[in-house]
Amino acid sequence: MLSKATHLGIVILMILALFSCRSRKDFIERQASKSYKAEYIPKKHEMRAAWLPTIFRSEYAQMTPEQMKADFVRKLDQLQSIGFNTIIFQIRPESDAWYQSDLEPWSRFLTGVQGRAPQPEWDPMAFLIEECHKRCMEFHAWINPYRAATGANNQLSYLHPYHRHPTWFLKYNNQLLYNPGLEECREYICLVVGDIVRRYDIDAIHMDDYFYPYPVAGVPFPDAETFRRHPRGFSDINEWRRDNVNKLIEEIKATIDAHKPHVRFGISPFGIYRNQKNWSKGSRTNGLQNYDELFADVLLWDKMGWVDYIMPQLYWEMGHKAADYTELAYWWQKHLTKAHYYIGQSVERTMKVNELHPKLVIAHDTSHGVAMWPADEIFKDFKGIVRQLRDVYWSHPALTPSYEGISLGAHRPEPVQSVWIEKEEDGRYLKWRTPLYEGGAETKYYVVYAYDRSRRDTNGASPEDIVAITQHPFYKLPVLNGKTKVSYFVTQVNRYNAESPMSKRVKAVI
Repeated sequence: MLSKATHLGIVILMILALFSCRSRKDFIERQASKSYKAEYIPKKHEMRAAWLPTIFRSEYAQMTPEQMKADFVRKLDQLQSIGFNTIIFQIRPESDAWYQSDLEPWSRFLTGVQGRAPQPEWDPMAFLIEECHKRCMEFHAWINPYRAATGANNQLSYLHPYHRHPTWFLKYNNQLLYNPGLEECREYICLVVGDIVRRYDIDAIHMDDYFYPYPVAGVPFPDAETFRRHPRGFSDINEWRRDNVNKLIEEIKATIDAHKPHVRFGISPFGIYRNQKNWSKGSRTNGLQNYDELFADVLLWDKMGWVDYIMPQLYWEMGHKAADYTELAYWWQKHLTKAHYYIGQSVERTMKVNELHPKLVIAHDTSHGVAMWPADEIFKDFKGIVRQLRDVYWSHPALTPSYEGISLGAHRPEPVQSVWIEKEEDGRYLKWRTPLYEGGAETKYYVVYAYDRSRRDTNGASPEDIVAITQHPFYKLPVLNGKTKVSYFVTQVNRYNAESPMSKRVKAVI
């Protein structure tokens, strides 16, 4: 029998647990209530990303290369004008390619038939990378690692890996999937990643929430035989499945770092890690779980430093009964310790209930920025989101956050030297000498700041003081009234997004 002291201890623990849950609930409710009235103050360093999916987008196959290039330019121009600084573009939706590849066939979503090259032949990813970098925007190459075909009976190109290695694949819920339990599949996926990183000037490899497939009730995933043949010391198939994914994440990170350490690795998992009823530290939610159903141990990836950013898909509304946005936003903030934390937002679900303001306020308080799903709804200007972002919340530009302390070799660059003003035939220019760096430390772009010297409420390094983000070592001075006294200075940002200290100030009257 338990002693009186033991009984008392148990009662005390139960009271403390109840109080903790109550205080947590009160905190979330207070934060949600405050967010509607709180002022949104934009950060200077903030992720503002948009997902551009290609899967099941039929419009591209109807375009000529020139029409598609014009469409991409139009979309990038619009996103840049709104304030976005990062594009997440889906380049490998089903073991195919939106780029020149010797490993996988051209995507059917690009040309209409898998394996058919665009005519005349061109490289959409290379084009998009160049156009993004012209605009000082980042390009994140979005791949789906395990999905080989959205339909198990799809007509696959003879170049598809399935025809070379049919034993690598499993069928589940009418999908064709790489077998996560096979070492050969991990090696091949890493080969694809290495090929992309080595040949293209991307800023990041991005993966979404598709690891083990979303489960179908009563239909087990068909990997029992693989587990029997390759248990690797595991007796629990679920632990083995998590380890399969863990190995892939670790090896992809090692592959990227071996080629270009400045290229980041980001993952956008499903929004719930674990529910509190399954794990005492879990979120107060009641939904599908990364850890238990998708076998994605996101917190371990963060702890081990295998990812540079985590972008949970928090698509639900505030106060949602099964998955409250506010609860999850603060839960991820508390539990991610190394990687940058960005919040994936659903444009449609957010705008339908008029929650853009409170969600951006909460994201500002908890994370390093947001990503909008999908960009299609931005292009449609769903419920006026364009004006709200452009004119209200993102009226000043933001730099993508620095990866100092996260990525290998990420250090703050030296200040820009020798800044001066030079008069030319078409006006006056602010100019500076370009430093010579390499290996990821090279200059990605320059940031030009200007502030009216009559102001006393700024140090000249605020978002509202940014007048240009440019790859050029010069900036043409505007002509105002010939009486405004302005101070200019320049910083440089390297491939790790680390910003240098300010250059010397240069005074001008414009």
